[in-house]
Amino acid sequence: MPKATFDDLIDFGVRLMTKLGFSEVDARFIAETAATTEACGVPTHGVTIFGAIAGQVGTLIDVEAKPRIVRERGATVLIDGNRCVSHLAMRLAIERAIAKARDQGIAMAGVRNTSWIGGGGAFLLPVAEQGLFAQMWVQSSQCKDSAPFGGVDPRFSTNPVTLAFPAADGPVISDWSTAVYSMGKINLMSKAGERAPEKVFFDTDGALTDDPQAILDGGAMLFMGQRINGHKGYGLGLWCEALTAMAGGSCNNPDLEQRQSVNLTVIDPEAFEGMDYYLTEMKRFVAHVKSSRPMAGVDAIRLPGERMLKQFAASKADGVELQPWLFDKLNAVAEEHGVAPVNLIA
Repeated sequence: MPKATFDDLIDFGVRLMTKLGFSEVDARFIAETAATTEACGVPTHGVTIFGAIAGQVGTLIDVEAKPRIVRERGATVLIDGNRCVSHLAMRLAIERAIAKARDQGIAMAGVRNTSWIGGGGAFLLPVAEQGLFAQMWVQSSQCKDSAPFGGVDPRFSTNPVTLAFPAADGPVISDWSTAVYSMGKINLMSKAGERAPEKVFFDTDGALTDDPQAILDGGAMLFMGQRINGHKGYGLGLWCEALTAMAGGSCNNPDLEQRQSVNLTVIDPEAFEGMDYYLTEMKRFVAHVKSSRPMAGVDAIRLPGERMLKQFAASKADGVELQPWLFDKLNAVAEEHGVAPVNLIA
């Protein structure tokens, strides 16, 4: 499998983004965020975003646009993406939320009218590394992905949520869709001819199937929890849409152009019992959790994000593996825009 160093993958992103018209500073932030996601082992939401951005510049993305603060109060801020690339809106939201959380103890930032952000974990990892809690809800206005609990027609995007918090041995990162799968995963399953282990998709007739192609052909999928406990994922999906409406964004509406809305909350544990107590108690609790006997076929109990961060460290040391389809996609984008391709490890 092709491999690139972490730095070379970032450099490729910077070359491409600056060729598209972004400043060096903005291009590097975009590239570093995408490369981090890739290095963590998430090819569906990593540097594939380079192609998505390149395809939207001049239409959904204006390289000259900057995010705009619409309203700001003590612990809250509302940001309009103003048709800028999502990373710039997210950078502003994170900066303002961290500053407000340090001052107020807790802060919430709403972001509307922006493009696809890619993976959520790469945005919140630095927040948790600063000793802060963070949660992020992401919604897409146009996507036809998930059916409401009890229904068969798509009325939601996959509405992912990311949770990040510090712990004694490093950050804990949970990043998942409220639907049974992300659309990136479904695309990969369909290309590979894979089936889901259970019938979690609806075809256009409303019949359940294990074939992911059904949703790509106009069907839908269940929320997490599926047919028995899908009301739980459904409730989280509704919460995500409500946060979008609160920020003045567009809840799921296939008649509108594709835009994303994000809600970010940051909490400073120093506003409560304090970091020293928190880390001591979490260290005790994590040891308690990991002392559970593993079930058959499981070698060890892990925390969410533990495997991801291990992969991140290995990728930075030994190179980032690129799926063949992704390598081909990056080369095609590079050729189209006249930039040097990804420099591979010999």
